[in-house]
Amino acid sequence: MPRIHFEQQDHIATLTMEGDNDLNIGTINEEFHQRVLEFRDNDDLWCLIITGAGTRSFCAGANLSGALAGGFGTLRVTDLLAHQQPTLLTGLECWKPIIAAVNGHAIGAGFMLALACDIRIAAENATFALTEVKFGWPAGQGAIQRLPRTIALGPALEVLLTGDRIGASKALQWGLVNEVMPQAGLREAALALAERITANPPLSVRVVKELTYRCLELPFDQGYRLTNLMSAIARTTEDFKEATAAFGEKRRGVFKGR
Repeated sequence: MPRIHFEQQDHIATLTMEGDNDLNIGTINEEFHQRVLEFRDNDDLWCLIITGAGTRSFCAGANLSGALAGGFGTLRVTDLLAHQQPTLLTGLECWKPIIAAVNGHAIGAGFMLALACDIRIAAENATFALTEVKFGWPAGQGAIQRLPRTIALGPALEVLLTGDRIGASKALQWGLVNEVMPQAGLREAALALAERITANPPLSVRVVKELTYRCLELPFDQGYRLTNLMSAIARTTEDFKEATAAFGEKRRGVFKGR
């Protein structure tokens, strides 16, 4: 049975997916989504790292052979219209930053999960693919919405229309990942990045993330006005006062998220 490991170090949480085999298949499950909610709702946690156990796979998706054999059941309109609790993949609002440390294959739902994270770094052996088109349906879980917002349209369509895998070097070239490194240094690099983020006032980090995503969908003038408004609110916080004092005193700020 897949297992989800959840660890905390200072203000940083690490969620590790461990499957029944080294492909980590089926790990994006109810427990996974519950752990993400716990991170979001814990005021003491400011940044999340998501990775896979072992060195072969981040997450190679769902149990596709079982799903294909079962035919996915009968499609009902009521199922499509029913309200479902959003998850990280399907639109859960979480303004804390999430880093994907892609330690191997990110296939299907695994790739969809990586796209749902804010920043991706990858091991040299990482591969990425959305193979759903090969089986007769479009990639879901927000992949079609997110991929063209993450990389250029041409490369995004190549990934979506062929279903073929791309390696870590191509992912870096296309801007899908920020950095590629040896497997042995991946977790340390993810932690170092998270520490750089959490060195900043946590409320300002969340404001920046929310503004970045919201302004993607807004005309420039509306995004500009929203930025000014949220900036004015951010400057009323205790953390803003502490950051200003720390700068003047040439010391590291001690932030409380207030």
